[in-house]
Formats: sequence, C-alpha cells, structure tokens
Amino acid sequence: MKNKIFILAILLCSNTTLNSESIEIPTIIENCKSCHSENYEGNKYIKSLKELKKDQFITRMYQYKESDKNSAMVRIVDVLSYEDILGIADYIYD
Repeated sequence: MKNKIFILAILLCSNTTLNSESIEIPTIIENCKSCHSENYEGNKYIKSLKELKKDQFITRMYQYKESDKNSAMVRIVDVLSYEDILGIADYIYD
C-alpha cells in the first residue's frame, strides 16, 4: 500500500500530462492522508484539515491552484480541476 501511495505522490507532484479525469477522488484523498494523517488531524509540521471549515478548505485549495510558488501543495493541486477540489471537499467535510 505504501508503494502505491508513493507512486501516486510522484505522479501528482510531477509535470506529466496526467489529468485529473484519470484519478478518482478516493485515490486523491489517500494522497492527502499520507501527509495530513488518516483522520486529517495533521501533526506538529502539517496543519489539521479538521480545523478548517469546508469553505475555508476550498478557498485555500483554489489559492494553491492559482499560486506560482514552489511548494508541495502547489504541485499537488496543479493537476486537480476545480471540480476535483469540490469533490475532495465533499468527501472530507460531508
């Protein structure tokens, strides 16, 4: 299982032609859990997703998508569509 998550993280962080239509929301969520923990509680280095409201999460993800900074979250969100972001928010917060 760890190998699958590692491979997914590499694909999501790379500049391949992979598009979000080929990735299912539950698969994307597994990538989120690899850093934010199984219950999205984070740790002392990575913030908890549970501390955000759904609309705050969506806003931050859109900000990452529009950002030109070089960070892990910007690279991960780059391959996601706005619909993917809404799907992720629904999955986590509903």
